[in-house]
Amino acid sequence: MIRSLYYVFFLLVVPHILWAKNSIDHVYFDYLMQQDTLEEGSLDSADVAKINTLNAKVLTSDSINVILVKNNPYVHIASMLKGNAAGVWVQTPTVEPGTYQNIVVRGLTRPQLSNMDINQNIACVYVNGIPMINEHNFSNSLQRYDLTRLGAATDYLATIDMSTIKSIEVIKDPVRLAELGPLAANGAIWITTYGGISGEREIGVNSYVGVNTKPAVTPYNADYENRFRRQFYDKYRTTNDTYELRYPGYLSDSTNMNYYGAANWRDGYYSNALLYNVDLNVKGGTDRANFAFFAGHVKNAVSSDDANFKRYNVLFNVNMLPFEWVKLSTYINARRSDRDRNRNLRERFTEMAYLPDLSTPISPNMNVYGANLDLYKRRTVDDNITNNLQGNIKLDVDILENLKFSSSFMLDYNEGRRDLFYPKELMETINYMSTYYGYSQRFIFNNKLTYNLTLDENNQIDIVGGTDYQEDLYRYYFARAFDGPNDYIKLNVVEGDPNEGDYLTPQGGLRVLRWNNKEQFHLQSFYGNMNYSFRNIFDLSAVLRWDGTSTVQQDSRWIFTPAISAGWNIANHFDQGNEFRLRASYGRIGLPNFDSRYAVGPQYTGSLGWDGEPTISSYYGYAGITRNYNRGWIGYGLDWAYSDKMEIALDKSFLNNQLSFNVAAYQTYNKNQILGIPVPAEYGYSAEFKNGMEVKNTGIDAVISAQILANKENTLGWNSSFNFNVNRNELVKLPRGLTELVVGDRLLKVGEAIDSYWLYKNQGIYNTVSEIPTNSSGDLLTMDGVPFAVGDANWKDQNGDNVINSKDKVLEGRSTPKFFGGFNNTLKYKGIQLDFSFICALGHSALNQRAANRYDFINNESSNSLNAVREIFQWQQDLDISKYPIYNVWSNTNPYRVDQDLFLENASYLKLNSLSLGYDLSRLDAIKSAIKSVRRAYVYVNATNLYTITSFSGNDPELINYNGFYDGYGMPMTKTFTVGMKLDL
Repeated sequence: MIRSLYYVFFLLVVPHILWAKNSIDHVYFDYLMQQDTLEEGSLDSADVAKINTLNAKVLTSDSINVILVKNNPYVHIASMLKGNAAGVWVQTPTVEPGTYQNIVVRGLTRPQLSNMDINQNIACVYVNGIPMINEHNFSNSLQRYDLTRLGAATDYLATIDMSTIKSIEVIKDPVRLAELGPLAANGAIWITTYGGISGEREIGVNSYVGVNTKPAVTPYNADYENRFRRQFYDKYRTTNDTYELRYPGYLSDSTNMNYYGAANWRDGYYSNALLYNVDLNVKGGTDRANFAFFAGHVKNAVSSDDANFKRYNVLFNVNMLPFEWVKLSTYINARRSDRDRNRNLRERFTEMAYLPDLSTPISPNMNVYGANLDLYKRRTVDDNITNNLQGNIKLDVDILENLKFSSSFMLDYNEGRRDLFYPKELMETINYMSTYYGYSQRFIFNNKLTYNLTLDENNQIDIVGGTDYQEDLYRYYFARAFDGPNDYIKLNVVEGDPNEGDYLTPQGGLRVLRWNNKEQFHLQSFYGNMNYSFRNIFDLSAVLRWDGTSTVQQDSRWIFTPAISAGWNIANHFDQGNEFRLRASYGRIGLPNFDSRYAVGPQYTGSLGWDGEPTISSYYGYAGITRNYNRGWIGYGLDWAYSDKMEIALDKSFLNNQLSFNVAAYQTYNKNQILGIPVPAEYGYSAEFKNGMEVKNTGIDAVISAQILANKENTLGWNSSFNFNVNRNELVKLPRGLTELVVGDRLLKVGEAIDSYWLYKNQGIYNTVSEIPTNSSGDLLTMDGVPFAVGDANWKDQNGDNVINSKDKVLEGRSTPKFFGGFNNTLKYKGIQLDFSFICALGHSALNQRAANRYDFINNESSNSLNAVREIFQWQQDLDISKYPIYNVWSNTNPYRVDQDLFLENASYLKLNSLSLGYDLSRLDAIKSAIKSVRRAYVYVNATNLYTITSFSGNDPELINYNGFYDGYGMPMTKTFTVGMKLDL
C-alpha cells in the first residue's frame, strides 16, 4: 500500500512541480466542466453556480445556489443541501460537529433496520468527478449495541471545505446516473471546486467568527424525580408489597445534597461556543497554464458538552496545455480534522463493552459534576483524528478534429484513528484503553474515446466509448485492554514476534483483545453512450453498460444495464420566447454490494464470542472455527441487485422567463435485493440471505422560481424559489414469495411502506377490573400468559382472540416525510442584500423512546441496561408529562413499552433555517480609493436555526435517528450568530 501511495503522490504532484519550474505564461482549460466568474452575493440567473456534468443538453435545474448557503457556518455538505434541492432528504440524528448525516435522494430504497443499512441508502458524493469513498461499516459487528461506529466516527463528507466549492448539483436523471454507473444508483451529488483563471491574478480571503448559543433548559434535582416516581408508588403500592425495598438509594435520603441540593449542572454542560473560519485562495495564469490554490482552517462547535470539530485544508490544481492538442490537469486536496467528541456515559459503556453499577446516576450538583469533568479533562485521552487525500490526473488528447481520447486516474484515501483511555476513577477501579486505526482507499482508472459527428447543420451525433476500473480497500485494526499497571501509562502498544508462541499472551498485566479485518471491492465497467440532437429541438440519448464486480458470486458476476432518454424543446420547436422542455428517461443501474461475504457462499468464522457480547472470547480465550451462525447463512445463487428508474420532467417558464417551473414525476424500483429471511430454529442460523426483495418509490420533485421584483439600479430586487418533494415508498416483494417478515421490532409487509412503525394501538388505561375484556369462559385478557390488571395499558385486541401479542400490532406512521422542501428568498437594494430561507417536512412521525425510557424506570434499572443510563443532560424537564397515563410500572405486561402508538408523535415542522444581511463595501468611494485592487469587500451578519413551529414534544423534530426513534441523545440545535467578510483583490 505504501508503495502505491508513493506512485500516486508522484502522479499527482509532478505536474504541479513542472508548472512551477517552467513558469508557463499561457492559460488554458475550462476546469473540469466549465469556469464562470462568480460574483458572490448576487442571485442573478447568470451568476448562479450550475454544473454541466455529463450531458451538455440536460438542464441543471437541480443545482443549488452555493453563493447563499456559504454565508452559513456549515461544515457538512448535507447542511448545504437541506432545503435547497428538491428530493434530497437529510437525516440529522445530532448536530455534534463532524458526525454522520445521511443524504437520501428520492426516498429509501431498502429498510434501515440497523446502522449497517445506511450506506445502502445514501447518495454518492462526487468532487471534481471523483466519487468519495464511504467508511465501511463491517467493524460494527464488534459491537453489541447499534449506536455508533468504532474509531473516530467522523463523517468523511464533513471534511470537504465549503469555501472551495464552486457549484453543487443533485443528479437524478436516470440516463445521467447510468453514465456514472453503480456508485450513483442512489443518486449523485456533483461538486465542482474552483479552478484557475486567465488574466490577472486574483486573491481572496474569507473569514467569519460567531457563537453557538446555549439553550434555555429547566434543570431539576432528586426532589422532582422523587415526586415524579412517588405518584406511581402512591397509586399502586399495597400493604404487602416490597416496592419500597427497591427504592433507589439516591432518592431515599433527602438530606443528600449531592442529589437534593441545587441542580446547577447546566453551565457545566451548556455554554456559548466559539466558532470561526479563515481561508485564502489565489488563482491566476495565462493562455497555456493556470492554477488555483486554497488553504483554510475552520472550527465548528456546539453549545453542548464542549464538543467541537477542527479542520485544516489545502487544495491545489494546475491545468496545462503543453501542446495545442494535449491538455493535462491535476487536482490534489489534503485535509485533516480533529474532533473533540461528546462525553456521554452511554457511548463510554458501549465502547468498553462493559456496564458498571447503574443504580446511582451522576449527580446534578455542579460541585460533583465539575469534579467529574475535571477528572475527565485531566486524565482521559480521547483523540479522534481523520486524514483525507483526494486527487486526480487527467490527460486529454485531440487525435483528430472530431475524435478525442481522455484518460484519468483518480484517488480518494481516508484514514481515521482513535486513541482512548479512561482512568480507574471512571471505571470502577480498573482502567481501560483502546486504539482504532482504519482506512479506506479508492483508485479509479478511466479511459474513453469521444467521437463528434456533424451530419449537417441540423443533425449532430456524439458517441462515447470507454472503460472504468475501480479498486476499493477497507481495513481496520482495533485493540482494547483492561486493567493496565497504572493510570500514568495511558496508551499501550502491544508488540511482539508473531512467530513466537507467546505472541498473543498479554504483557505487563494487561488483558488485551485485538481484531483486524479488511474488505475489498473491485469493479470493472465497459460502457457506450450515444447522444443525437436535431436543431436543438429533439434529442435522444442512450447508454449501454456492462459492470462486473468481485462481490457478486462468479456465475452472475456481470450485469448489463441499458438507459435511454428523449427530449423535446417545445419552445424552440414553435419559436416561443419562454422556456418549455419535456424529457422522458429510463435507466437500469446495478446496485453495488460492498460486502464480499456474499460472493464466497457458505463460510466459517474464527469467532466464538458470547451471544450477548461478540468480542468476548469463548472458553479460556481459545480460538475455534464455527459456522457463521450470528450473521446468517449465505448459500449459492446470490445475484446482482439493480434499480429501474423512470422519470418524466417538464421545464416551463412564463413572463419572459421571470417565472419558471421545473417538475419531475419519477419512479425508482429497486429489485432483486438481498435480505435475511427466517430459517427453522434448529438450523442455528439467525437468517438465510436470499435475493428477491423489491422496493418502489414514486413521487414528484418540483422547483418554482420567480423574479418578483427586477433588480435594477436604485430599486428593490426580490428573487424567490420554492422546492418540494412528495414521495411514497412501498415494499413490493419479499424473497421466497413471503408476504410479510418480522425483523427485530419491525414488520416488513408487502404493499406497505418500508419505514412504517409496528405498534400496539393504545386505548388508555384499565381503571377497574370490569373494564378488562373477558372471553366466553370469563377469562381476563392476557399477554404472554399474564392476565391484565388494574393500572395496565389498554391495547386494542385487533383479532379478538382475548390475547394481546404481536398479531395485534399494526403498521402506522412513517419515519420519512411524505412532503418536504425549502423556501429561499433574496432581496437586494443597491449594495444591501437580505437572504432568508425556510425548510419544512410534513407527514412523518417519530417514536419518543426518551419518554418511554423515562417512564419505564423500574424495568430499566432492574435490568441494568443501557436504557438505565442517566446522562447529566437528562436532569432536565424535556418531556410533556401531562400526556402520558400513570400505569402500573411493576406490571409484567410492560405498559410503557416503546412499541405502541402512545409514544408515536407527529414530527412535522416548519423552520426559519437561516437569515443573512450583507453589504458590499467596495461600492463605497472611500474603499475604492483606499484599496485600488479591491473587487469585492462583502461584509455580512448571519443567523441560523432561528425558529421552529412543530407539535413534537422532543428537543427538535430533526434530531431523529435513522430508524425514526427519538432517544434524546442528539445534541440540541441552537441559534448560531456569525459575522463575516469576503474580500477579493
